[in-house]
Amino acid sequence: MSIDAMHWVWNHSRAKGNARLVLLAVADKAPGPDVTAKLGTTEFVARLNAARSSVVKAVDAALASGELVIIEPAVGSRAATYQLPHAVGYVRPTLNARDPDSGPVDNSYRSGNETPNSEQGSGIRTGSETARGPKVGPGGSGNETPMGPDSGPLNQTTPTRSESKLAGEPAPVLGPEIPTNCRPLVDTLTAAGILVRWNLAPAEWFIVEALIQRTGVAALAAYAQKQAAAKDISYAKYFLPGWRELPPMPEAGTARPPLRAVSGGWQPYTNPTDISAYSNGF
Repeated sequence: MSIDAMHWVWNHSRAKGNARLVLLAVADKAPGPDVTAKLGTTEFVARLNAARSSVVKAVDAALASGELVIIEPAVGSRAATYQLPHAVGYVRPTLNARDPDSGPVDNSYRSGNETPNSEQGSGIRTGSETARGPKVGPGGSGNETPMGPDSGPLNQTTPTRSESKLAGEPAPVLGPEIPTNCRPLVDTLTAAGILVRWNLAPAEWFIVEALIQRTGVAALAAYAQKQAAAKDISYAKYFLPGWRELPPMPEAGTARPPLRAVSGGWQPYTNPTDISAYSNGF
C-alpha cells in the first residue's frame, strides 16, 4: 500500500515544498490499506533533512490542507498516528490504464502514431516530403537554426570591449587607491627609489595623512629612506610605528640655534664670553 499511497501524493496532492515531503514520509511508512503510520518529530526531521522548526511548520501545513489527519495524538513517548484520508483505497493505475478519472487507454505502451502502411515508416514527416530537401538550404526536419547577425560572431550574448566602453562601464582599478593628501609622500618615496606596497586600510591612510600634517613630508621621507637603506622593506605599513614617534614640525617662526665652525666639522653652540659655567659641569 505504501507505493499506492506515494503514487497518490505524487500525482494528486496539492501540497508543496516540505508539506509535500511530510505526506510522502507518511505514505512511505504506511503499511496497510488504511494508510496510517506512527511518526514522531525526530523521525520527521530525519526524513525531511530539515530544521525542527521547518518540519513543525510543514506538518501543520499538511494538517491544515486536510490531506493529512491525526488518528491518535502523541502521548508521552508514543508518537502520533497520522493518516492520508484521500489515499485510502487508492490503487495506482496499471500499465494499460490511466487514473480512475479518465479511464483506461488501449495499448498505452505504444506511441499512438499510426503509419499509413508497414513500409512507410513512422509517418512523421520532415519539412520536405522528398529525400532531396528544399530547393535552397539544407534538407532535414525544417527546423531553422539561428543564423545570427550579418556580421560578427554567432549567438553573441556578452558585450564586446568597445560596447562596454560605450555603455559607460568603469575601468578596472590598478593598484591601491591613494588619497590625494597622501600623494606627496608617496611620490617622494617613489622618486627616492623606495618602492613599497601601499595597501593600507582606510584607517591607516587617515593616520598617514595626520602624520603628514604634523611632521611633514620631508621628515617622514628621511626616516623611511634611512630604514630602507638598512633593511629590505616591502610594505609601507612598516614605517607607521616609527613615523608616529617622530617629533612634530617646529612652530612657525622658531629660530634655528647658531652653529660655529671648528676643526673636524660643526659643533654645538657654546657661550664665547663666559665659559666658566661649562667648566663647573653645568
